[in-house]
Amino acid sequence: MSTRHRLRNFFLNLWAEQPLWHFLALIVLLTAAVVSGFALLYHSAGALENLSWRNLPGLSERPFLPCLERAFLEFVTLSGGNAQCTVAVAWLDKTIAAAQILSGLFFFAAIVAFVTAVVLRPKQVFELKHCLNLRRSEGRYDLLLSVYNASPVTLNQLHVRIIARARIDDTTLRNIVLRDDSPRQPLAEPYIPLRIRTALDAHRIAINAVDAAGFVTAASHLGPTDAQPLAVEELYVEINAVMLGIEQPAHVARRYRLDQHGLFHGRHHGIDADYRYARSKGLFARLSPPDAVRTHFHLNDPPLATPREKTYVFGYGSLVDPASFSRTIGRSNWLAEDYALATLNGHKRTWGIAMDNRLSLPGYKRYVAADAPDTYPEVYVCFLDVAPDPAHCVIGAMTAVSADEFARLKVRERNYRAVDVTDAIAHPPLDGRVFTFMGLPEARARYRAGRDANTLAISSGYLAMVENAYRARGKTAFDNFQHATETPDGIQHLALKVVPVAAD
Repeated sequence: MSTRHRLRNFFLNLWAEQPLWHFLALIVLLTAAVVSGFALLYHSAGALENLSWRNLPGLSERPFLPCLERAFLEFVTLSGGNAQCTVAVAWLDKTIAAAQILSGLFFFAAIVAFVTAVVLRPKQVFELKHCLNLRRSEGRYDLLLSVYNASPVTLNQLHVRIIARARIDDTTLRNIVLRDDSPRQPLAEPYIPLRIRTALDAHRIAINAVDAAGFVTAASHLGPTDAQPLAVEELYVEINAVMLGIEQPAHVARRYRLDQHGLFHGRHHGIDADYRYARSKGLFARLSPPDAVRTHFHLNDPPLATPREKTYVFGYGSLVDPASFSRTIGRSNWLAEDYALATLNGHKRTWGIAMDNRLSLPGYKRYVAADAPDTYPEVYVCFLDVAPDPAHCVIGAMTAVSADEFARLKVRERNYRAVDVTDAIAHPPLDGRVFTFMGLPEARARYRAGRDANTLAISSGYLAMVENAYRARGKTAFDNFQHATETPDGIQHLALKVVPVAAD
């Protein structure tokens, strides 16, 4: 990659991941530096024979503050400032003032251009124009994923994952992995189309119906042990890469549903590779894809990009169980793959919050003894919590949720508050923020009250559910739960059953 391309990538992406206050601090520092420099010129300049280091502030008897005020006002207002500080030589005074006004104009123009290009558009770090279509050749169906890098950033180390999802029953889908590797060309150059091919027949997927417009409306998968074909509902595409030159990871994903015209049957309407155009752009030239991409790239859907509005939730207890998680957020179709393992650094898992089972709170819950449904044990029932601790890490599950799903989780987790832990996640997502639920002060106070009264209890059913969820995630995850969870001494394990309390 040429030096100019590296410089271009660097300047385009240097501030894309920075918080706004970093940018504001840079503006303040540069303003202070420029104003101070011109104030020194006003203070020290005069007739050439009078130039001396003794004219510097602190050594000269001339006051420096009026010169600082003049430099600041002229820089900010781009007009005349404090007349108490003038240079004895008139032409030199006007020259310095003109130079300051010009530098101010350039400075403010640069800020506007920078904010427009980077700070206000961080979501468009890179874009991939995309299309998924079928082509039948030599008696077989090939699935073609066509991508076009519509940004000036070169993507390296491409890894593509394509999955077909077939319906097993009302609540379960099957994943058929069609591709999970790097393409032959693991590089997406700016403005160069790239096609990635996968054979469907090799994965026992058949095309059953195509509408008049050319879109696939029905497909099926027949596994070796299936009694009958399963309906394929969607195809899932995931692309991971690294931005060349700045080594920043990039990730995009897209679901192509058959009932929403996600898969086209026929020849892809694309464009030819124009290497001359792609490599003619310089550091200061306008970087944009040619018009042919906007008008002729098939389907011309919105580009795959890295939006940062997504919300992820990190679970470390019952939320590690996909069934429990999906039940709370109201997802009827869930996949374990959507609840990926993640590591929360600098935190420890504890049995750190509790509810007072002696109280009946409208709209909440109470616990009864499993063998005595009319008995409410007078205990403080404990739940898992996380707290900052630099010496520990917590392995849990992380998944993206919608605003409605996040609201449902907050209602369920009434003993907790949602805390942004993005910076503590070992490999945080680039397209959103990660939240986890930490115990409220009053919930932790109830835990301490139960500990002091020696009436803390853990529901054995709750503990078994969490243990089974971690056991299903593999040895590393289970060992982290077993050995890195802080459990108080003398706590009771009771067979309890949840009973909802009616709302008023």
